[in-house]
Amino acid sequence: MPLVMWNDTLKIGVPEIDRQHQQLIEQMNALVDAMNTNRGKEEIQKIIQFLDLYVWQHFGFEENCMQKHSCPVACQNKEAHAKFSATFREIKAEFNAKGASLPLAMKVNEHLLDWFVNHIKRIDRELKASMK
Repeated sequence: MPLVMWNDTLKIGVPEIDRQHQQLIEQMNALVDAMNTNRGKEEIQKIIQFLDLYVWQHFGFEENCMQKHSCPVACQNKEAHAKFSATFREIKAEFNAKGASLPLAMKVNEHLLDWFVNHIKRIDRELKASMK
């Protein structure tokens, strides 16, 4: 299963948010990789706990920036974040109930990692224009 490599196409031009996005992608890649190689419930649990906290912090930071700079996609961004958070909670519950599996790794890749990359490219990029 291909992982996402951080590159310039994912940069939105706001250094703090770009750094946060890079860390989130690295951790989601680590989660997919750990599930694919069945590296142990403890390691996977640590990555999930990190993502749970970091996603919450990042989304809050980004939403505040969009609101502060009157970004036209601020509401759309907040709704998208809520959907991501709900999907993440479902995946976390499935992991806690059933453990790591290839189908769950595929779900993380498709519903979290791919979603996040598309979200950066479609919605988050709008913030930079609003900051000028």
